[in-house]
Amino acid sequence: MEEKEQSSKKQNKFVSFLKAVFVHNIGWKLLSVVSAFIMWALAAGLW
Repeated sequence: MEEKEQSSKKQNKFVSFLKAVFVHNIGWKLLSVVSAFIMWALAAGLW
C-alpha cells in the first residue's frame, strides 16, 4: 500500500513538473520559439 502511494506521489510530481513547463507562460514560450525560428531563417538566408 505504501509503495503504491510513493509511486503515485512521484507521478504527481512529474505531472506537476510537466504542467509547470508546458502550461505556465505558454505565450512567452511560443513567442520565443517563433522568434528563434525567424532568426534562424534570417541567418540561413531563407528570407
